[in-house]
Amino acid sequence: MDRLRRSKQSSEDSPVSASSSFLADMNLTNHLSALLDREHNDMVVRELNLLDATISPDNILSKVLTPESFTSTASSFARLQQSQQLLNSVGYRTIGFGQCGLVFERPGRGYVVKVAKSSYEDSLWADFKAHYSISQAFLKDQSPGQAMECRVPQLFSYIPKECDVWWNENKPFFTTTHDSVSFPAMALISQRIRPLPKVAREALIAKYCPESSRTLTAANPTNRDCLARVYLGRRRITTAPSANFTLRNFNLHLDQMIELGLPVQKMAGAIGEALALVHWAAHVDGYDIEFVLGSEGYTTYTRDLSCVFNLSAEQVAALPPHTDIESMMSRTARLWMLDFNLCNMWDDNAAFSNPNALISQLVISFFENDPYYPLPLMECDLDQELWAIFTAQYLWKAAKVLNGKDPRLATLPLNFVDGCVERERDNIKNGLGHGHRDFKQ
Repeated sequence: MDRLRRSKQSSEDSPVSASSSFLADMNLTNHLSALLDREHNDMVVRELNLLDATISPDNILSKVLTPESFTSTASSFARLQQSQQLLNSVGYRTIGFGQCGLVFERPGRGYVVKVAKSSYEDSLWADFKAHYSISQAFLKDQSPGQAMECRVPQLFSYIPKECDVWWNENKPFFTTTHDSVSFPAMALISQRIRPLPKVAREALIAKYCPESSRTLTAANPTNRDCLARVYLGRRRITTAPSANFTLRNFNLHLDQMIELGLPVQKMAGAIGEALALVHWAAHVDGYDIEFVLGSEGYTTYTRDLSCVFNLSAEQVAALPPHTDIESMMSRTARLWMLDFNLCNMWDDNAAFSNPNALISQLVISFFENDPYYPLPLMECDLDQELWAIFTAQYLWKAAKVLNGKDPRLATLPLNFVDGCVERERDNIKNGLGHGHRDFKQ
């Protein structure tokens, strides 16, 4: 423990003010975060057979970022769990931020805490309600032996700032102070999406980071928190390395995914299904939600094997004795949906009373979002294929959800798709360009 406390302070999350004991806690927290990251990376390198130093960044990324890549995540975390004293000593570290607030984790645990800025407390409550509704929709949609290709982080709790029990226990572990938030505050607790492993991050740096920045980028601890945004609706304007390169919320464009041989057709279908559930099962407009590639969460045993183990009973019966089920359960990368604080919700009465207004809001949400979705009316064959797959899976899932419900709802999903096409046709006619989005790199 003393050796850990003497670790050098990370440059990450520099506090506005901090006591010497806080600095020691920060050192310990960052050390454990780095240790977990190294353990996870070593496991990925072994199990995906990436030990050859000559393997190219393209091949590494193709293996690691493909959602079908199998890997186990249990062993290293299980060993660290045995050191309960170490886990109980670490504090929270910042791993992300947004309009609504800051996101924290305690290394060695499988959850994050999103803490609201004082002026965005209602947005965090909206995040909770939309997240809960979407989680319930995804859970009800699962069939035994078949999990959704796109995942939603589990929702664990909502903590008001008046909850003295939780804040008295946890406030001492927030070892930095921030201008934008103060503690106690409104807080939302959900499953942590683990970042992509170091081997993938190094490959992204080698392939896309300016050569002059690679050493500093690799050494920056904030770049451990790497999730890749799946931009199926945007290609890069230029392939020149970005001067503002960062791995935190890395923008993975369609042309990059094509270069790496990633299964973009399957991703388009998965996102189409997910959006249909968001719209017609959860009654959420999906405004500003994100789709990212991240690692599987820490292995826990609160899961239902039948919901996440994608084999039939007959296939399981045919497995060789003592097959390593644990390694088959977890994967290097998965497609995740997150961030619901700007979403709006409605009930069936709104759809009945003013369906045109509802469809208009869904179309607005589609186009005001970052370019995760394929776009209609594109010229390239692949773009057209992705739009066709996306809409086919969207309409199929929507029909499944609405089957047996009021028939007045049955035509609304197709109205949404037609509305997107019409909006895009107007954009092109008015010279606004495809999607009329902010094409920042």
